[in-house]
Amino acid sequence: MDTPAPGDRESNSAPMVEIFGGVFALLLVLYLLVNLLSQAALFERLETAKEDGLYRVGWDAGGAGFVVLAFPSELRIVETGEAVAADEICDPGGEFVDYVRRIYRAERQQIVFAILEGGVPTMATARNCIRTVLPGRELTIGWIVANNELLKSVSLNDIPAYIQRALEP
Repeated sequence: MDTPAPGDRESNSAPMVEIFGGVFALLLVLYLLVNLLSQAALFERLETAKEDGLYRVGWDAGGAGFVVLAFPSELRIVETGEAVAADEICDPGGEFVDYVRRIYRAERQQIVFAILEGGVPTMATARNCIRTVLPGRELTIGWIVANNELLKSVSLNDIPAYIQRALEP
C-alpha cells in the first residue's frame, strides 16, 4: 500500500481549510445580516409602541381606560413613559395636562390611576387637575390600588422595563 508523504497530506488538506474558512466567513456575514435585520425590527416595534392606546384597558361598552401610575412623588403615563413630578402635574402645557386633553377628547374614555404605595396624594392632585382642566364636563376617572401582591399577579413580561425599575427596592 502506498502511503502519501507528509508534504502530500498537507497539500491535500489545504483546499479543505480554504473551504472551511470560506464557509465560516459566509456564515459570519449571514449572522451579521440577521442581527441587523432583527435589530431594525426591534426598533420598528419600539416606535409603534409609542402609539396611543397600546396600553389602554377596553370594555364592551366601547370605552377605554388609559393607565397612569401614581407614585408618591410622580405620575408615570404608561403609554408614553413620561414621568411628571407631583408638583408639576397641573402645569399649563405640561405632559399630564396635554395627555388629559387628548384622552378626554373622545367620548367614553377615562384615565385609570394605578395607585402604588404612598401614591394617594399624587392621584388626588392629578384628579383635581383633571377637573380643573375640563371644568363642567362629566368625567369618568378610575383607580385601583396596585400593591405588591397585585403586581406579583401580573405577568412582568407585559410590564414595560421602566415600570419594573421603578418597582424594584
